[in-house]
Amino acid sequence: MTFMIEKLTKGYVGAFIIVSAITALWAHQGIIESHTKDLQAKASERVSLYQGSLNNELKRFGFLPHIVARNQELIDSAFSNPDQANISLEGIKNASGADVIYVMSKFGKTLASSNWRSPTSFVGNNFAFRPYFKEAVSAGKGYFFGIGTTSKKPGYYISSGVSEGNEITAVTVAKVDLSIIENTWVEAGENIFVTNRDGVIILSSKEKWKYSALFPLNTKQLSSISEQRQFADERLNLLTDTYQANDSEIMIDGISYLEKVTDVGEQWKMHFLTPESSVTQLAVVTWAKIGSIILGAVAIFLLIWLSQFHDKLQVSRQEFFELKKLNSLLKKEIENRQKIEGELIVAQKDIKRTSKLAAMGQLSASIIHELGQPLSAMKTYIASSQLPNEQNQIDIDHMQSILPKLEGLVDRMAEISQQLKFFTRSGENELSLIDIRHALNQALTITQSDLEEENVEIEVLCEDVTYLVMAGQVRMEQVFINLINNARVAMTHCKTKKITVRIDAKEEEGQIIVKVKDIGEGMSKDTLHALFDPFYTTKPSGVSLGLGLTISTNIIHEFHGSLTAMNNTGKGACFIITLPMA
Repeated sequence: MTFMIEKLTKGYVGAFIIVSAITALWAHQGIIESHTKDLQAKASERVSLYQGSLNNELKRFGFLPHIVARNQELIDSAFSNPDQANISLEGIKNASGADVIYVMSKFGKTLASSNWRSPTSFVGNNFAFRPYFKEAVSAGKGYFFGIGTTSKKPGYYISSGVSEGNEITAVTVAKVDLSIIENTWVEAGENIFVTNRDGVIILSSKEKWKYSALFPLNTKQLSSISEQRQFADERLNLLTDTYQANDSEIMIDGISYLEKVTDVGEQWKMHFLTPESSVTQLAVVTWAKIGSIILGAVAIFLLIWLSQFHDKLQVSRQEFFELKKLNSLLKKEIENRQKIEGELIVAQKDIKRTSKLAAMGQLSASIIHELGQPLSAMKTYIASSQLPNEQNQIDIDHMQSILPKLEGLVDRMAEISQQLKFFTRSGENELSLIDIRHALNQALTITQSDLEEENVEIEVLCEDVTYLVMAGQVRMEQVFINLINNARVAMTHCKTKKITVRIDAKEEEGQIIVKVKDIGEGMSKDTLHALFDPFYTTKPSGVSLGLGLTISTNIIHEFHGSLTAMNNTGKGACFIITLPMA
Protein backbone atom coordinates (compact mmCIF):
# COMPACT_ATOMS: atom_id res chain seq x y z
CA MET A 1 0.00 0.00 0.00
CA THR A 2 2.80 2.41 0.97
CA PHE A 3 4.57 1.68 -2.32
CA MET A 4 1.43 2.45 -4.35
CA ILE A 5 0.85 5.76 -2.53
CA GLU A 6 4.49 6.74 -2.99
CA LYS A 7 4.31 5.89 -6.71
CA LEU A 8 1.09 7.86 -7.13
CA THR A 9 2.51 10.87 -5.27
CA LYS A 10 5.68 10.86 -7.38
CA GLY A 11 3.53 10.70 -10.50
CA TYR A 12 1.57 13.79 -9.57
CA VAL A 13 4.73 15.66 -8.57
CA GLY A 14 6.46 14.67 -11.83
CA ALA A 15 3.49 15.85 -13.89
CA PHE A 16 3.43 19.14 -11.96
CA ILE A 17 7.14 19.73 -12.61
CA ILE A 18 6.79 18.96 -16.34
CA VAL A 19 3.86 21.37 -16.73
CA SER A 20 5.80 24.01 -14.78
CA ALA A 21 8.87 23.56 -17.00
CA ILE A 22 6.81 23.91 -20.19
CA THR A 23 5.14 27.02 -18.81
CA ALA A 24 8.51 28.45 -17.78
CA LEU A 25 10.00 27.97 -21.24
CA TRP A 26 6.98 29.64 -22.82
CA ALA A 27 7.21 32.57 -20.37
CA HIS A 28 11.00 33.06 -20.66
CA GLN A 29 10.89 35.22 -23.78
CA GLY A 30 8.07 37.28 -22.36
CA ILE A 31 10.08 37.93 -19.19
CA ILE A 32 13.11 39.06 -21.18
CA GLU A 33 11.00 41.38 -23.34
CA SER A 34 9.23 42.78 -20.30
CA HIS A 35 12.49 43.53 -18.50
CA THR A 36 13.94 45.10 -21.66
CA LYS A 37 10.94 47.43 -22.04
CA ASP A 38 11.13 48.29 -18.32
CA LEU A 39 14.82 49.19 -18.57
CA GLN A 40 14.20 51.22 -21.74
CA ALA A 41 11.42 53.15 -19.98
CA LYS A 42 13.70 53.86 -17.02
CA ALA A 43 16.48 54.87 -19.41
CA SER A 44 14.14 57.40 -21.06
CA GLU A 45 13.35 58.92 -17.67
CA ARG A 46 17.00 59.07 -16.61
CA VAL A 47 18.33 60.52 -19.86
CA SER A 48 15.60 63.18 -19.73
CA LEU A 49 16.78 64.21 -16.26
CA TYR A 50 20.46 64.31 -17.26
CA GLN A 51 19.57 66.18 -20.47
CA GLY A 52 17.73 68.81 -18.44
CA SER A 53 20.63 69.12 -16.00
CA LEU A 54 23.15 69.68 -18.83
CA ASN A 55 20.87 72.15 -20.67
CA ASN A 56 20.41 74.15 -17.47
CA GLU A 57 24.17 74.30 -16.89
CA LEU A 58 24.70 75.61 -20.44
CA LYS A 59 21.87 78.16 -20.16
CA ARG A 60 23.09 79.30 -16.74
CA PHE A 61 26.16 80.88 -18.33
CA GLY A 62 24.60 81.85 -21.65
CA PHE A 63 23.89 85.41 -20.53
CA LEU A 64 27.36 86.11 -19.10
CA PRO A 65 29.34 87.24 -22.22
CA HIS A 66 26.43 89.48 -23.25
CA ILE A 67 26.36 91.16 -19.80
CA VAL A 68 30.13 91.73 -19.92
CA ALA A 69 29.83 93.10 -23.47
CA ARG A 70 27.32 95.71 -22.27
CA ASN A 71 29.71 96.96 -19.56
CA GLN A 72 31.22 99.77 -21.65
CA GLU A 73 33.49 100.92 -18.83
CA LEU A 74 35.05 97.45 -18.59
CA ILE A 75 35.45 97.18 -22.38
CA ASP A 76 37.12 100.60 -22.54
CA SER A 77 39.53 99.66 -19.73
CA ALA A 78 40.48 96.46 -21.61
CA PHE A 79 41.98 98.74 -24.29
CA SER A 80 43.27 101.60 -22.10
CA ASN A 81 43.92 100.03 -18.67
CA PRO A 82 44.21 96.21 -18.99
CA ASP A 83 45.30 95.74 -15.35
CA GLN A 84 42.02 97.22 -14.10
CA ALA A 85 40.06 95.15 -16.64
CA ASN A 86 41.85 91.98 -15.46
CA ILE A 87 40.79 92.64 -11.87
CA SER A 88 37.17 93.35 -12.90
CA LEU A 89 36.97 90.16 -14.98
CA GLU A 90 38.48 88.18 -12.11
CA GLY A 91 35.70 89.41 -9.80
CA ILE A 92 32.97 88.55 -12.33
CA LYS A 93 34.49 85.07 -12.82
CA ASN A 94 34.52 84.39 -9.06
CA ALA A 95 30.89 85.55 -8.66
CA SER A 96 29.53 83.64 -11.67
CA GLY A 97 31.38 80.35 -11.35
CA ALA A 98 32.71 80.44 -14.91
CA ASP A 99 36.14 78.93 -15.61
CA VAL A 100 37.60 81.94 -17.48
CA ILE A 101 36.17 85.25 -18.78
CA TYR A 102 38.16 87.34 -21.26
CA VAL A 103 37.94 90.24 -23.75
CA MET A 104 39.41 90.06 -27.26
CA SER A 105 40.05 92.72 -29.87
CA LYS A 106 38.28 92.56 -33.22
CA PHE A 107 41.47 90.95 -34.57
CA GLY A 108 41.38 88.07 -32.04
CA LYS A 109 44.06 89.19 -29.57
CA THR A 110 43.19 88.70 -25.87
CA LEU A 111 43.31 92.15 -24.20
CA ALA A 112 42.27 91.18 -20.64
CA SER A 113 41.40 87.92 -18.87
CA SER A 114 40.24 86.69 -15.46
CA ASN A 115 43.18 84.19 -15.40
CA TRP A 116 45.80 86.93 -15.77
CA ARG A 117 47.56 85.73 -12.60
CA SER A 118 47.89 82.14 -13.93
CA PRO A 119 50.99 80.80 -15.72
CA THR A 120 48.60 79.86 -18.52
CA SER A 121 47.09 83.35 -18.77
CA PHE A 122 45.21 84.09 -22.00
CA VAL A 123 46.40 87.71 -22.06
CA GLY A 124 48.30 88.44 -25.28
CA ASN A 125 47.25 85.22 -27.02
CA ASN A 126 45.42 85.37 -30.36
CA PHE A 127 42.44 83.03 -30.76
CA ALA A 128 41.12 84.35 -34.05
CA PHE A 129 41.19 80.80 -35.45
CA ARG A 130 38.50 79.62 -33.00
CA PRO A 131 34.92 79.29 -34.37
CA TYR A 132 33.42 81.11 -31.35
CA PHE A 133 35.43 84.23 -32.28
CA LYS A 134 34.52 84.08 -35.97
CA GLU A 135 30.82 83.56 -35.18
CA ALA A 136 30.77 86.47 -32.68
CA VAL A 137 32.30 88.79 -35.31
CA SER A 138 29.96 87.65 -38.10
CA ALA A 139 26.72 86.89 -36.20
CA GLY A 140 27.10 88.60 -32.82
CA LYS A 141 27.44 85.41 -30.75
CA GLY A 142 29.11 82.00 -30.89
CA TYR A 143 29.37 78.63 -29.18
CA PHE A 144 32.14 76.04 -29.26
CA PHE A 145 33.51 73.03 -27.36
CA GLY A 146 37.20 72.30 -27.48
CA ILE A 147 40.45 71.69 -25.62
CA GLY A 148 42.24 74.92 -24.71
CA THR A 149 45.41 75.54 -26.72
CA THR A 150 46.92 77.45 -23.79
CA SER A 151 45.42 75.81 -20.69
CA LYS A 152 45.12 72.29 -22.24
CA LYS A 153 41.80 72.03 -20.40
CA PRO A 154 38.53 71.21 -22.22
CA GLY A 155 35.65 73.64 -21.96
CA TYR A 156 32.53 75.11 -23.50
CA TYR A 157 33.10 78.58 -24.99
CA ILE A 158 30.31 81.19 -25.22
CA SER A 159 31.04 84.48 -27.02
CA SER A 160 29.31 87.81 -27.66
CA GLY A 161 30.28 90.63 -30.00
CA VAL A 162 30.74 94.21 -28.70
CA SER A 163 29.23 96.49 -31.29
CA GLU A 164 29.60 100.19 -31.95
CA GLY A 165 27.06 101.15 -34.53
CA ASN A 166 27.18 98.40 -37.17
CA GLU A 167 30.80 97.45 -36.41
CA ILE A 168 32.11 94.77 -34.03
CA THR A 169 34.88 96.39 -31.98
CA ALA A 170 35.60 93.58 -29.49
CA VAL A 171 34.50 90.10 -28.43
CA THR A 172 33.75 88.87 -24.89
CA VAL A 173 34.10 85.14 -24.06
CA ALA A 174 33.16 82.90 -21.13
CA LYS A 175 34.75 79.46 -20.86
CA VAL A 176 32.69 76.96 -18.83
CA ASP A 177 34.11 73.84 -17.16
CA LEU A 178 31.61 70.98 -17.61
CA SER A 179 33.58 68.44 -15.59
CA ILE A 180 31.16 68.91 -12.66
CA ILE A 181 28.43 67.42 -14.86
CA GLU A 182 30.68 64.48 -15.76
CA ASN A 183 31.52 63.93 -12.06
CA THR A 184 27.80 63.70 -11.30
CA TRP A 185 27.47 60.92 -13.89
CA VAL A 186 30.50 59.11 -12.47
CA GLU A 187 29.19 59.33 -8.88
CA ALA A 188 25.81 57.96 -10.00
CA GLY A 189 27.57 55.00 -11.70
CA GLU A 190 26.01 55.81 -15.08
CA ASN A 191 27.19 55.06 -18.61
CA ILE A 192 26.68 58.36 -20.45
CA PHE A 193 28.45 60.29 -23.17
CA VAL A 194 27.70 63.36 -25.30
CA THR A 195 28.72 63.70 -28.96
CA ASN A 196 29.06 66.81 -31.13
CA ARG A 197 27.72 67.17 -34.68
CA ASP A 198 30.76 65.24 -36.02
CA GLY A 199 29.96 62.27 -33.76
CA VAL A 200 33.00 62.87 -31.51
CA ILE A 201 32.54 62.21 -27.77
CA ILE A 202 33.15 65.48 -25.88
CA LEU A 203 31.71 64.56 -22.45
CA SER A 204 31.62 61.12 -20.84
CA SER A 205 31.27 59.27 -17.55
CA LYS A 206 34.10 57.01 -18.79
CA GLU A 207 37.40 58.84 -19.26
CA LYS A 208 38.68 56.32 -21.83
CA TRP A 209 35.65 56.98 -24.07
CA LYS A 210 36.35 60.73 -24.39
CA TYR A 211 37.49 62.05 -27.76
CA SER A 212 36.51 58.84 -29.55
CA ALA A 213 34.39 58.96 -32.71
CA LEU A 214 31.21 57.01 -33.41
CA PHE A 215 31.75 57.24 -37.17
CA PRO A 216 34.86 57.41 -39.38
CA LEU A 217 35.68 61.11 -39.93
CA ASN A 218 36.03 62.29 -43.53
CA THR A 219 38.80 64.51 -44.87
CA LYS A 220 36.72 67.69 -44.59
CA GLN A 221 35.87 67.01 -40.93
CA LEU A 222 39.47 66.20 -40.02
CA SER A 223 40.71 69.34 -41.80
CA SER A 224 38.19 71.56 -39.96
CA ILE A 225 39.07 70.01 -36.56
CA SER A 226 42.78 70.52 -37.24
CA GLU A 227 42.28 74.13 -38.36
CA GLN A 228 40.27 74.93 -35.24
CA ARG A 229 42.72 72.97 -33.01
CA GLN A 230 39.60 71.60 -31.39
CA PHE A 231 40.98 68.45 -29.75
CA ALA A 232 44.71 69.24 -29.43
CA ASP A 233 46.70 66.01 -30.01
CA GLU A 234 43.83 63.53 -29.40
CA ARG A 235 43.75 60.78 -32.06
CA LEU A 236 39.93 60.51 -32.30
CA ASN A 237 39.90 56.72 -32.65
CA LEU A 238 36.64 54.88 -33.30
CA LEU A 239 34.73 53.92 -30.15
CA THR A 240 33.23 50.90 -31.92
CA ASP A 241 33.27 49.53 -35.45
CA THR A 242 29.64 48.35 -35.34
CA TYR A 243 27.76 51.56 -34.50
CA GLN A 244 24.69 52.50 -36.52
CA ALA A 245 22.65 55.68 -36.00
CA ASN A 246 19.20 55.22 -34.40
CA ASP A 247 20.09 51.67 -33.38
CA SER A 248 18.98 50.60 -29.90
CA GLU A 249 22.11 48.56 -29.15
CA ILE A 250 25.85 49.29 -29.10
CA MET A 251 28.90 47.10 -28.39
CA ILE A 252 31.86 48.74 -26.56
CA ASP A 253 34.94 46.81 -25.39
CA GLY A 254 33.06 43.52 -25.72
CA ILE A 255 30.13 44.70 -23.58
CA SER A 256 26.67 45.01 -25.13
CA TYR A 257 24.51 48.00 -24.11
CA LEU A 258 20.96 49.17 -24.71
CA GLU A 259 21.24 52.74 -26.02
CA LYS A 260 18.90 55.73 -25.58
CA VAL A 261 19.77 58.88 -27.55
CA THR A 262 18.33 62.38 -27.09
CA ASP A 263 19.22 65.84 -28.41
CA VAL A 264 21.05 68.46 -26.31
CA GLY A 265 20.58 71.79 -28.02
CA GLU A 266 20.89 71.86 -31.83
CA GLN A 267 24.31 70.22 -32.28
CA TRP A 268 24.87 67.75 -29.41
CA LYS A 269 23.41 64.34 -28.64
CA MET A 270 23.33 62.56 -25.28
CA HIS A 271 23.74 58.75 -25.24
CA PHE A 272 22.51 56.81 -22.18
CA LEU A 273 23.71 53.20 -22.04
CA THR A 274 22.27 50.32 -20.02
CA PRO A 275 24.26 47.06 -19.95
CA GLU A 276 22.24 44.22 -21.49
CA SER A 277 23.53 42.07 -18.64
CA SER A 278 21.07 44.00 -16.47
CA VAL A 279 18.26 42.31 -18.39
CA THR A 280 19.82 38.91 -17.74
CA GLN A 281 20.33 39.71 -14.06
CA LEU A 282 16.72 40.79 -13.66
CA ALA A 283 15.61 37.64 -15.46
CA VAL A 284 17.76 35.49 -13.13
CA VAL A 285 16.20 37.17 -10.11
CA THR A 286 12.75 36.63 -11.58
CA TRP A 287 13.48 32.97 -12.25
CA ALA A 288 14.85 32.63 -8.73
CA LYS A 289 11.52 33.84 -7.43
CA ILE A 290 9.62 31.54 -9.79
CA GLY A 291 11.83 28.62 -8.79
CA SER A 292 11.19 29.33 -5.14
CA ILE A 293 7.46 29.42 -5.80
CA ILE A 294 7.62 26.10 -7.69
CA LEU A 295 9.65 24.45 -4.94
CA GLY A 296 7.27 25.84 -2.37
CA ALA A 297 4.29 24.51 -4.32
CA VAL A 298 5.92 21.08 -4.57
CA ALA A 299 6.59 21.13 -0.84
CA ILE A 300 2.99 22.11 -0.08
CA PHE A 301 1.77 19.41 -2.46
CA LEU A 302 3.86 16.82 -0.64
CA LEU A 303 2.72 18.00 2.77
CA ILE A 304 -0.96 17.76 1.73
CA TRP A 305 -0.51 14.20 0.50
CA LEU A 306 1.40 13.19 3.60
CA SER A 307 -1.29 14.66 5.85
CA GLN A 308 -4.06 12.81 3.96
CA PHE A 309 -2.33 9.46 4.37
CA HIS A 310 -0.80 10.10 7.76
CA ASP A 311 -2.89 7.44 9.45
CA LYS A 312 -2.11 4.87 6.81
CA LEU A 313 1.59 5.56 6.28
CA GLN A 314 4.27 4.28 8.59
CA VAL A 315 7.10 6.62 7.90
CA SER A 316 10.41 4.93 8.21
CA ARG A 317 13.45 6.51 9.80
CA GLN A 318 15.10 6.89 6.39
CA GLU A 319 12.00 8.63 4.93
CA PHE A 320 11.90 10.95 7.89
CA PHE A 321 15.49 12.07 7.39
CA GLU A 322 14.92 12.53 3.64
CA LEU A 323 11.92 14.80 4.34
CA LYS A 324 13.94 16.72 6.90
CA LYS A 325 16.71 17.18 4.32
CA LEU A 326 14.17 18.44 1.76
CA ASN A 327 12.77 20.94 4.26
CA SER A 328 16.30 22.15 4.98
CA LEU A 329 16.96 22.71 1.28
CA LEU A 330 13.67 24.56 0.92
CA LYS A 331 14.55 26.76 3.89
CA LYS A 332 17.92 27.67 2.33
CA GLU A 333 16.24 28.40 -0.99
CA ILE A 334 13.74 30.74 0.72
CA GLU A 335 16.58 32.49 2.57
CA ASN A 336 18.44 33.00 -0.73
CA ARG A 337 15.32 34.41 -2.32
CA GLN A 338 14.82 36.85 0.58
CA LYS A 339 18.47 37.95 0.27
CA ILE A 340 18.04 38.60 -3.47
CA GLU A 341 14.85 40.59 -2.85
CA GLY A 342 16.64 42.66 -0.19
CA GLU A 343 19.44 43.49 -2.62
CA LEU A 344 16.89 44.55 -5.23
CA ILE A 345 15.18 46.89 -2.76
CA VAL A 346 18.53 48.53 -1.91
CA ALA A 347 19.35 48.92 -5.61
CA GLN A 348 15.97 50.52 -6.31
CA LYS A 349 16.46 53.00 -3.46
CA ASP A 350 19.89 53.94 -4.87
CA ILE A 351 18.35 54.52 -8.30
CA LYS A 352 15.64 56.78 -6.81
CA ARG A 353 18.26 58.73 -4.85
CA THR A 354 20.46 59.40 -7.92
CA SER A 355 17.40 60.33 -10.03
CA LYS A 356 16.35 62.94 -7.44
CA LEU A 357 19.92 64.25 -7.39
CA ALA A 358 19.90 64.77 -11.17
CA ALA A 359 16.41 66.31 -11.03
CA MET A 360 17.66 68.99 -8.60
CA GLY A 361 19.98 70.21 -11.32
CA GLN A 362 16.91 71.45 -13.18
CA LEU A 363 15.89 73.74 -10.29
CA SER A 364 19.08 75.85 -10.43
CA ALA A 365 17.69 78.26 -13.05
CA SER A 366 14.29 78.57 -11.33
CA ILE A 367 15.60 80.99 -8.64
CA ILE A 368 15.52 83.67 -11.33
CA HIS A 369 11.73 83.84 -11.01
CA GLU A 370 12.26 85.03 -7.42
CA LEU A 371 13.52 88.31 -8.87
CA GLY A 372 10.04 89.02 -10.24
CA GLN A 373 8.61 90.24 -6.94
CA PRO A 374 11.29 92.90 -6.23
CA LEU A 375 11.08 94.06 -9.85
CA SER A 376 7.28 94.36 -9.64
CA ALA A 377 7.53 96.30 -6.37
CA MET A 378 10.19 98.63 -7.86
CA LYS A 379 7.98 99.28 -10.89
CA THR A 380 5.07 100.22 -8.63
CA TYR A 381 7.20 102.58 -6.50
CA ILE A 382 8.69 104.25 -9.58
CA ALA A 383 5.26 104.74 -11.12
CA SER A 384 3.88 106.27 -7.91
CA SER A 385 6.85 108.68 -7.69
CA GLN A 386 5.96 110.10 -11.13
CA LEU A 387 2.40 111.00 -10.17
CA PRO A 388 1.88 114.81 -9.78
CA ASN A 389 0.56 116.31 -6.55
CA GLU A 390 -2.34 118.73 -6.22
CA GLN A 391 -0.20 121.52 -7.71
CA ASN A 392 0.49 119.26 -10.71
CA GLN A 393 4.13 118.97 -9.69
CA ILE A 394 6.36 116.04 -8.89
CA ASP A 395 6.20 115.34 -5.13
CA ILE A 396 9.87 115.51 -4.07
CA ASP A 397 9.15 114.37 -0.50
CA HIS A 398 7.33 111.34 -1.79
CA MET A 399 10.23 110.50 -4.11
CA GLN A 400 12.70 110.79 -1.24
CA SER A 401 10.61 108.44 0.92
CA ILE A 402 10.62 105.86 -1.89
CA LEU A 403 14.38 105.91 -2.48
CA PRO A 404 15.29 103.82 0.65
CA LYS A 405 12.66 101.24 -0.36
CA LEU A 406 14.11 101.03 -3.88
CA GLU A 407 17.61 100.70 -2.45
CA GLY A 408 16.45 97.83 -0.21
CA LEU A 409 14.86 96.06 -3.18
CA VAL A 410 18.04 96.44 -5.25
CA ASP A 411 20.09 95.01 -2.37
CA ARG A 412 17.71 92.07 -2.13
CA MET A 413 17.95 91.37 -5.90
CA ALA A 414 21.73 91.43 -5.61
CA GLU A 415 21.62 88.91 -2.73
CA ILE A 416 19.27 86.62 -4.67
CA SER A 417 21.45 86.79 -7.79
CA GLN A 418 24.57 86.04 -5.73
CA GLN A 419 22.94 82.81 -4.57
CA LEU A 420 22.27 81.58 -8.14
CA LYS A 421 25.35 79.39 -8.44
CA PHE A 422 24.87 77.92 -4.98
CA PHE A 423 21.12 77.29 -5.09
CA THR A 424 21.18 73.63 -6.06
CA ARG A 425 24.09 72.78 -3.77
CA SER A 426 22.42 71.82 -0.54
CA GLY A 427 24.44 72.59 2.57
CA GLU A 428 26.79 75.16 1.00
CA ASN A 429 24.75 78.15 2.20
CA GLU A 430 25.79 79.16 5.70
CA LEU A 431 23.06 79.46 8.34
CA SER A 432 22.93 82.26 10.89
CA LEU A 433 20.77 83.36 13.82
CA ILE A 434 17.78 85.34 12.46
CA ASP A 435 14.48 86.68 13.80
CA ILE A 436 11.65 85.06 11.89
CA ARG A 437 9.50 88.18 12.40
CA HIS A 438 12.08 90.33 10.61
CA ALA A 439 12.10 87.99 7.61
CA LEU A 440 8.27 88.09 7.54
CA ASN A 441 8.24 91.93 7.68
CA GLN A 442 10.70 92.11 4.75
CA ALA A 443 8.52 89.74 2.73
CA LEU A 444 5.42 91.85 3.49
CA THR A 445 7.29 94.96 2.27
CA ILE A 446 8.07 93.20 -1.03
CA THR A 447 4.48 92.00 -1.53
CA GLN A 448 2.75 95.09 -0.13
CA SER A 449 1.95 96.68 -3.49
CA ASP A 450 0.33 93.47 -4.86
CA LEU A 451 -1.69 92.97 -1.67
CA GLU A 452 -2.95 96.56 -1.68
CA GLU A 453 -3.80 96.42 -5.38
CA GLU A 454 -6.04 93.39 -4.83
CA ASN A 455 -7.48 94.68 -1.50
CA VAL A 456 -6.06 91.80 0.49
CA GLU A 457 -6.14 92.28 4.28
CA ILE A 458 -3.06 90.92 6.05
CA GLU A 459 -3.15 90.03 9.77
CA VAL A 460 -0.03 89.03 11.74
CA LEU A 461 -0.63 87.31 15.10
CA CYS A 462 2.40 86.97 17.35
CA GLU A 463 3.81 88.15 20.66
CA ASP A 464 6.17 91.13 20.84
CA VAL A 465 9.24 88.94 21.26
CA THR A 466 12.05 87.64 19.06
CA TYR A 467 11.56 84.27 17.40
CA LEU A 468 15.13 83.09 16.77
CA VAL A 469 15.99 80.28 14.35
CA MET A 470 19.11 79.10 12.49
CA ALA A 471 18.39 79.95 8.85
CA GLY A 472 19.28 82.20 5.89
CA GLN A 473 17.66 85.66 5.91
CA VAL A 474 17.07 86.03 2.16
CA ARG A 475 15.97 82.40 1.67
CA MET A 476 13.52 82.69 4.59
CA GLU A 477 12.08 85.80 2.93
CA GLN A 478 11.74 83.78 -0.32
CA VAL A 479 9.62 81.20 1.47
CA PHE A 480 7.30 83.83 3.00
CA ILE A 481 6.95 85.63 -0.36
CA ASN A 482 5.98 82.36 -2.09
CA LEU A 483 3.41 81.45 0.58
CA ILE A 484 1.89 84.96 0.70
CA ASN A 485 1.62 85.12 -3.09
CA ASN A 486 0.06 81.63 -3.23
CA ALA A 487 -2.50 82.71 -0.64
CA ARG A 488 -3.22 85.92 -2.59
CA VAL A 489 -3.73 84.04 -5.87
CA ALA A 490 -5.95 81.45 -4.14
CA MET A 491 -8.42 84.25 -3.27
CA THR A 492 -8.54 85.81 -6.76
CA HIS A 493 -12.28 85.20 -7.12
CA CYS A 494 -13.23 85.95 -3.48
CA LYS A 495 -15.09 89.15 -2.57
CA THR A 496 -13.41 89.35 0.84
CA LYS A 497 -9.70 88.60 0.91
CA LYS A 498 -7.71 88.04 4.08
CA ILE A 499 -4.39 86.38 4.88
CA THR A 500 -3.55 85.47 8.48
CA VAL A 501 0.03 84.76 9.56
CA ARG A 502 0.41 83.31 13.07
CA ILE A 503 3.77 82.72 14.81
CA ASP A 504 3.92 80.51 17.92
CA ALA A 505 6.85 79.37 20.04
CA LYS A 506 6.51 75.81 21.43
CA GLU A 507 9.24 75.97 24.07
CA GLU A 508 8.47 72.55 25.52
CA GLU A 509 8.96 71.03 22.05
CA GLY A 510 11.76 73.42 21.04
CA GLN A 511 9.93 74.55 17.88
CA ILE A 512 8.77 77.72 16.11
CA ILE A 513 5.47 77.21 14.26
CA VAL A 514 4.38 79.62 11.48
CA LYS A 515 0.93 79.22 9.88
CA VAL A 516 -0.09 81.10 6.71
CA LYS A 517 -3.86 80.90 6.13
CA ASP A 518 -6.14 82.19 3.37
CA ILE A 519 -9.92 82.13 2.97
CA GLY A 520 -9.97 80.85 -0.59
CA GLU A 521 -11.57 77.69 -1.99
CA GLY A 522 -9.02 75.30 -0.46
CA MET A 523 -7.31 72.41 -2.26
CA SER A 524 -8.49 69.09 -3.68
CA LYS A 525 -7.03 65.74 -2.55
CA ASP A 526 -5.06 65.45 -5.80
CA THR A 527 -3.60 68.93 -5.34
CA LEU A 528 -2.61 68.23 -1.72
CA HIS A 529 -0.93 65.01 -2.83
CA ALA A 530 1.18 66.62 -5.62
CA LEU A 531 1.51 70.13 -4.16
CA PHE A 532 5.27 70.05 -3.54
CA ASP A 533 6.23 68.15 -6.71
CA PRO A 534 8.45 70.08 -9.17
CA PHE A 535 6.55 71.79 -12.02
CA TYR A 536 3.10 70.99 -10.54
CA THR A 537 0.74 73.95 -10.76
CA THR A 538 -3.00 74.59 -10.87
CA LYS A 539 -2.46 77.88 -12.70
CA PRO A 540 -2.93 78.21 -16.49
CA SER A 541 0.02 77.34 -18.75
CA GLY A 542 2.58 80.17 -18.90
CA VAL A 543 1.47 81.80 -15.64
CA SER A 544 3.61 79.72 -13.28
CA LEU A 545 6.44 77.17 -13.57
CA GLY A 546 5.14 75.28 -10.55
CA LEU A 547 8.47 75.60 -8.72
CA GLY A 548 7.65 78.02 -5.87
CA LEU A 549 6.55 75.42 -3.33
CA THR A 550 9.26 72.97 -4.38
CA ILE A 551 11.88 75.67 -3.80
CA SER A 552 10.26 76.64 -0.49
CA THR A 553 10.16 73.10 0.94
CA ASN A 554 13.80 72.51 -0.09
CA ILE A 555 14.83 75.72 1.67
CA ILE A 556 12.96 74.78 4.86
CA HIS A 557 14.54 71.30 4.79
CA GLU A 558 17.98 72.96 4.63
CA PHE A 559 16.98 74.77 7.85
CA HIS A 560 16.21 71.33 9.39
CA GLY A 561 12.50 72.07 9.41
CA SER A 562 9.38 71.03 7.51
CA LEU A 563 6.73 72.65 5.28
CA THR A 564 3.27 71.04 5.12
CA ALA A 565 -0.15 72.00 3.81
CA MET A 566 -3.78 71.30 4.74
CA ASN A 567 -7.26 72.73 4.27
CA ASN A 568 -8.75 74.90 7.01
CA THR A 569 -11.73 73.62 9.00
CA GLY A 570 -13.90 76.42 7.59
CA LYS A 571 -12.59 77.37 4.19
CA GLY A 572 -9.28 78.14 2.58
CA ALA A 573 -5.87 76.54 2.90
CA CYS A 574 -3.15 76.61 5.53
CA PHE A 575 0.63 76.19 5.08
CA ILE A 576 2.59 75.25 8.20
CA ILE A 577 6.32 75.93 8.69
CA THR A 578 8.00 74.09 11.57
CA LEU A 579 11.56 75.11 12.51
CA PRO A 580 13.84 74.20 15.44
CA MET A 581 14.02 76.96 18.03
CA ALA A 582 17.52 78.46 18.33
